[in-house]
Amino acid sequence: MASLHSCWYPVENRVTWTGASQFCSEHTWGGVSGRLLDAKTAVERSFVAPPSSGSDASYFSYFHTGLKRNASNNQWVWGDGTQPEVGAFYMGRPAPNCAALDTFTGAMVDVTCGLQLKFICQIDKYIGERLGSNWMNFNVEYFS
Repeated sequence: MASLHSCWYPVENRVTWTGASQFCSEHTWGGVSGRLLDAKTAVERSFVAPPSSGSDASYFSYFHTGLKRNASNNQWVWGDGTQPEVGAFYMGRPAPNCAALDTFTGAMVDVTCGLQLKFICQIDKYIGERLGSNWMNFNVEYFS
């Protein structure tokens, strides 16, 4: 049995992948710096709900994630340094080097890194102090 435990901080501002990654790494919560969301499993991706209505109900249902193509070897890698499972995502186009989460389908899609999207910061563990009302606590146990 595996356990996933992290805290997520959704950010409503739309920025590029670089801006989102920089925001997460430069801010600390309880002394721990964050990174862009590593939504590696369908369970994790299902926790990011799509917008219900308005202008955000279509195109801007995408969120930047920590998945990015490594320029030196052309391989996809998560923000924590791990690679996605083989066949988990289809990232076939040669140009886009960043990945976004489509909250309507739960799919990861390759996008241009300069696209301005909302994003979610993640820290790996609950750090023993109140993080504020904007944080989502993600704690799931599952059989693998």
